Amino acid sequence: MTARDDIAFLVGSECRVETLRALREEPLRPSGLAEEVSCARETAQRNLAGFTERSWVTKQNSSYRLTTAGQMVLQRYEQLEQSVENAKNLDVFLSNVGPVAEAVDTDLLAAQTVTTSTPENPHGPIDRWLSLVDGVVDAYYGVTPIVSRVFNEAAAQSIGPDTHMELVIDESVLEASREKFTDALELAYELDQFVLWLAPSDLEYGLAIIDDHVWFAAYDDFGNIVASVDGDDEEFVEWAYDRYTGLRERSAQAEPESLST
Repeated sequence: MTARDDIAFLVGSECRVETLRALREEPLRPSGLAEEVSCARETAQRNLAGFTERSWVTKQNSSYRLTTAGQMVLQRYEQLEQSVENAKNLDVFLSNVGPVAEAVDTDLLAAQTVTTSTPENPHGPIDRWLSLVDGVVDAYYGVTPIVSRVFNEAAAQSIGPDTHMELVIDESVLEASREKFTDALELAYELDQFVLWLAPSDLEYGLAIIDDHVWFAAYDDFGNIVASVDGDDEEFVEWAYDRYTGLRERSAQAEPESLST
């Protein structure tokens, strides 16, 4: 038998993986196993015979137990199952966030809160960001490839007298801000605690670090947010800070004269 044959046997019936999981917890007889995984006793016996042939289980005193090889197979299968589930949850995000996805562990992303825009909830990722900036924050470090009234107004509400806020934008965002949101841009620049940075090239993703909570956003070709990942996992926050500071170091601080055309 090949490894492919063994994999096909394992996934050929829903109760086979559950059989290995049950035996991981405790040794069981065929009758007890059938009850545990909700299958016929004959089915449990056939599965045990197949597992015994592959040395994934062994029989001792009328009960079957998982072998070390069986534990390894089950562990690797569960890792694959989790990876497939992660890929499904992150599909829209990873398909739109651009090359930056290669710089972060996808398993780390999957462990955070994933919000995807759907026909039923097209503004889900934006609403998620709004919930994170609901109230005055201590610090906000952001990267954005777009400018919008919703973002401007919410950000303004989150800035208090002691809030430190930095924002990295690209030339297209600065130009759009000059044309459409001149007053908001000028007001923001007048704030002592606000610093605006101009990235050396076009930005493709959104990133916000809000009081040690990270929001990471993917946009489609029309500038719409289609998915976001957010969380306060220490490793995720550390990655976001490193990403942000690296981009900021390559950016130039926008001077007042850059606000006018």
